[in-house]
Amino acid sequence: MITKQHSHYLKFLAKGHNFLLLSSRHFKEMDEVSCYFNLEIQRVLNDDELDNIANTLMQNSIDVVVVDFVTDIDLAKQIYKSIKKFNERIVVLAIVNSDIISDIYEILNKLDALLIDDFTLEELKDKLFISLSVFYAIKAIGARDMRIEFGSSTSNDELDKFFDIYEGQLIFIVDDLIELNKSLKAGDLSTEILKGIARDVNALADIFAKEEKISAVVDVFRDFSSYLDKLKISEVRPQSLHAFDYLCAIVDDTNTYMMEMFVDRVFRDVYIFHHSFENNLRFMKDALSLKDEQSDDSELEFF
Repeated sequence: MITKQHSHYLKFLAKGHNFLLLSSRHFKEMDEVSCYFNLEIQRVLNDDELDNIANTLMQNSIDVVVVDFVTDIDLAKQIYKSIKKFNERIVVLAIVNSDIISDIYEILNKLDALLIDDFTLEELKDKLFISLSVFYAIKAIGARDMRIEFGSSTSNDELDKFFDIYEGQLIFIVDDLIELNKSLKAGDLSTEILKGIARDVNALADIFAKEEKISAVVDVFRDFSSYLDKLKISEVRPQSLHAFDYLCAIVDDTNTYMMEMFVDRVFRDVYIFHHSFENNLRFMKDALSLKDEQSDDSELEFF
């Protein structure tokens, strides 16, 4: 079983993937994880769906399928074979119980994961995390192969190694920032939330400080962290509270940039980010201090 902390990473692995549940039953655990996926649909396990399974998979670009073997084992086995015939790379998880294990022996070792009929939410997350980790590894290897093939790995190899080393730590920080920002958006404006964001932003600065090629943004991260850490909510005037909407937007945008830089590897140049972040921080500070020195067309520069 993976730890609860690691299960938080599931949302990052599931992002961009499409999920299909084949069952006539409702599972509240499935509802809990469905929001992580780009698309989640359920179809009743019947003969009509068996005939239409290729269209369902193709039209919805399905990556992960959970098949309920308990309700109709023979039909479920046919569905499984049809899925693998359509695309062997689709991940298939089977809901089973002890009574039917012997009846699916011929495909038991071919299934990507088993979910016992009374599975818990954490067990579901565990199986999905492991299965989607394979997708992630294949994607990462493929991306690296493409960089090598097109000759871009030579100049960026050192930076890629840095991203590889700190990617996991970065995801953990972003995950924490997302949760803190959710609380802030929900109206939980507290010293603890601000200090939590300050701590995470300072942790980002620590990572960026380890690589000279991207260290230009360290100072502005430190400035942001220090400002939030010292900010006294009791001294913020009511007419300045809208500035925390800007803070939420800045954190959201920072999270996006971090994921695109360390995980998707879309960006490498921190200077555009540095400029935007610095201006947005100044804008938020001005709003909190009720400065009105900016022109009418001033606005946050989202990255």
